[in-house]
Amino acid sequence: MDEILTCSVKDLRTKICAGEVKSVDAVKACYKRIKEVEPKVKAFLKLNEEQALKHAAASDEKIRSGQKCGVLEGVPIAIKDNIMIKGESMTSASKYLENYVSPYDATVIERLKSAGAVFIGRTNMDEFAMGGSTETSAYQQTANPWDITKIPGGSSGGSAAAVSSAMAPFALGSDTGGSIRQPAGFTGIVGYKPSYGLISRYGVCALASSFDQIGSFSKNVYDTALLVSVIAGKDYRDPVCEPTEQTDYTEGFDNSGVFKKLKIGIPKELSNYSSDGEILKSFDNAVRNLQLEGAEIVEVSAPSYKYVPALYKVIMCAEVSANIATFDGIRYGYRSPNGISLNDEYAKSRGESLGYEVKKRILFGTYVLGAKNYHRCYHQAQRVRTLLINDLNKAFSECDFIFSPSTLQMPVKFGEELPEECDIFLIAANLGGFPGITVPCGFTKNRMPMGVHFMGKRFSDAKLFQAAHAFEKISGFDMSQYPKI
Repeated sequence: MDEILTCSVKDLRTKICAGEVKSVDAVKACYKRIKEVEPKVKAFLKLNEEQALKHAAASDEKIRSGQKCGVLEGVPIAIKDNIMIKGESMTSASKYLENYVSPYDATVIERLKSAGAVFIGRTNMDEFAMGGSTETSAYQQTANPWDITKIPGGSSGGSAAAVSSAMAPFALGSDTGGSIRQPAGFTGIVGYKPSYGLISRYGVCALASSFDQIGSFSKNVYDTALLVSVIAGKDYRDPVCEPTEQTDYTEGFDNSGVFKKLKIGIPKELSNYSSDGEILKSFDNAVRNLQLEGAEIVEVSAPSYKYVPALYKVIMCAEVSANIATFDGIRYGYRSPNGISLNDEYAKSRGESLGYEVKKRILFGTYVLGAKNYHRCYHQAQRVRTLLINDLNKAFSECDFIFSPSTLQMPVKFGEELPEECDIFLIAANLGGFPGITVPCGFTKNRMPMGVHFMGKRFSDAKLFQAAHAFEKISGFDMSQYPKI
């Protein structure tokens, strides 16, 4: 493997700006790696080597002429295929948007362009981000680089697989119910979901608007914090994006004794769910490491955890039904040639182009929003969601972070299903709008990576990065390891 591919984003950017490494060479190394492993992993839906090399050459010329470097100048990045890049296709892994070309840039793309990042390709995902395995994509199934017979997780499985297998130094994804942090845990990398409202969602294909957030994949926490420093901040085009100022989230990483000042909460409810034995053993070891570093470990309780799967299903599907209603075959996207009336055109356009999982969620969401079910299902779910948020805020009054395994089960083979409660501690962060980050912590006997998850109070993202970075140092996980594909 090319040495460039093992560099952190921080080091790669430093070398590019110092003229020690050319951005063109970094991009070429990525594409060489992609050609070697992509046929087995299938992480990308689209590659644009010619354009990427053109942009990389522009970065090299900028550096040669002595101009100021961007924060991510010349660094390659992969983008999940539900984020708009002007003039490029965006399919959301659906046949419905097969020929759709983005008319504008998403806010995160605008900011990455200003920072000098180079886009190398669009990554695979579950169709419209509906799924947890990247198996519902209309185009291909992405494999876990550590075992290509197993799922990488989802819905951002393509981005996770690309970073884990060194095809890209880092990547963007979206997280609605653990869709970044779960595949990060399954593939042995860092996955981050921000506080709700920290990063603009403008230009991102919506799944469930009260859950969705843009986040990142990287090989270490510092690189994640560096990326978030670029893409976070207020945006008038996203009504829920909080008016926070631009922040350098890499500050405070050199502070020693971080855990001596922290209370780490372990959910009492963890024992209520079936968990993989090796995951629990690794998690217990992680807790001991935190104690050795001086962290105070406290047990916290949020009785409403038991409602998380039902809450997520009801509210998410209701929002899916509303958001996907715009996909009618008239304004954009796939239009059926078989419609004989307006209503028939609507039905056939959606019926012929949308996958099973999407249809299932639309139907269930429409059901819970119906006149007879709205108060019994949707309204009641929102009330219980508030109860969960109150329980978690109460838990945060007793600790700084809630600490748990990233998932309760290991990735399964294609065609098999994960238990419903596998991602329960990840989904809770989406329901409450809290930030969460998955950090690798070890390997199973079969050499499959495992991760742990830190969840913090809303807008405690800077402090969350510091804690995750400090844990990274004591986890014993060798971040320089890559899967043999």
